[in-house]
Amino acid sequence: MKKVFLMMLTIVFLGTVGSYAADGVEAVDLGLSVKWANMNVGAKKASGYGTYFAWGETKSKDYYSWNTYIWSKGDSQFLTKYSTLDKRTQLVPQDDAAHANLGGEWRMPTVDEFDELVNPDNCTWEWITQDGVNGYKVTGKKTGNSIFLPITGFRYYADTQFRAVNGIYWTSSLYTSNPNKVWCLEFNFSNIEVHYGNLSSNRFSGRCIRAVRK
Repeated sequence: MKKVFLMMLTIVFLGTVGSYAADGVEAVDLGLSVKWANMNVGAKKASGYGTYFAWGETKSKDYYSWNTYIWSKGDSQFLTKYSTLDKRTQLVPQDDAAHANLGGEWRMPTVDEFDELVNPDNCTWEWITQDGVNGYKVTGKKTGNSIFLPITGFRYYADTQFRAVNGIYWTSSLYTSNPNKVWCLEFNFSNIEVHYGNLSSNRFSGRCIRAVRK
């Protein structure tokens, strides 16, 4: 009986370790103020899209609209959190999808941290194809280490749009001039910018997330 019990414990332990290893999320030092994850939240590899989240939500869903958005009463004019009423401009940990799904010190990047990443003095951006997926290889000039950011598109209502064209990633920073929107990173093969809405950056839309940590 003891041998059987020990074998079961060993199987459970190895299974846990294997599951943890398969997750594969690692912190990459690009020589910046934070380290960047080597893959998107919810992805199994660097070229994976990962999970699409509405801003301030921690789980995926089938339909993305103001009616299904947790922090509104079905309309962009009736926000219940992160608005002119509570004056919150940064996601708190319990509403941060990176922290909720990865734990530890992982969190979503701020707009300033994305600005740091796209600054040509800090990193080079090379458009490449990895595992059949287009995106950018981002290499830190100080360390020579790299991450890959795949084009992801975004979820709008029941559809995934622009997946073959644009990479679009949430920051944790609200666009304070219009609380319906959020700062994000958007890129294609010819352009890279941090902004608040070239494509729909309404908070209810689903976007991918690349986590950071100290």
